[in-house]
Amino acid sequence: MIASQQVKCMRAVELLERKVASDGVAMAPVEAGYALNLAGVYQDCVTRDWAMQTYRRATRLAGKERVQDTWFDVNSLSDHGILLHAVRAALVADVIVVSVYAAEELPLDLYLWFEAWLPRRSSRVGALTALIGVAEPPDSRFARTLEYLQAVARKARLDFVPQARQRAVASPGSSMDVIAEPSSATARRLQTLYGRQRGAYHHWGLNV
Repeated sequence: MIASQQVKCMRAVELLERKVASDGVAMAPVEAGYALNLAGVYQDCVTRDWAMQTYRRATRLAGKERVQDTWFDVNSLSDHGILLHAVRAALVADVIVVSVYAAEELPLDLYLWFEAWLPRRSSRVGALTALIGVAEPPDSRFARTLEYLQAVARKARLDFVPQARQRAVASPGSSMDVIAEPSSATARRLQTLYGRQRGAYHHWGLNV
């Protein structure tokens, strides 16, 4: 982030620290009765569709009645109340889904969300699934976004499950977006950077 963004983020985190202390967010209870608890953020209708693919895959495997899910538009995190709700959701989630476009700098409110829950999440086992919209071939924005989200997962002691998503124009002169599965080149790039993810969440099909 540029210097002004860093200052704004630090001030916002300080304010949130006081609110968290008074509200007891750090003591958010674990949701009971669910096999899988999902919490996620997305940027727009396209990235929301990518996130919903993950949700539908989970419900097919676990059963819809056994999956708890909570989703937030990144733009809505500028609202203090919604941000606190999103922090609580991240603290108790088994799988945190981040569906965004690759960029040199992610939205400021997304950074703030991470800063708010990262220090407060316990050693609860979980995974961070990163759905990243990329150009083809992947460029420096993809690598930067991937590296940042991997660092978040490492700090939170979460399994990191990255997936590339390509956004293409349906036809010349059309602004319609279509969702395409990652190309073989993108898949190879992911494997080269971070290797295949293996573990409990591989069996949920969340990293297919």
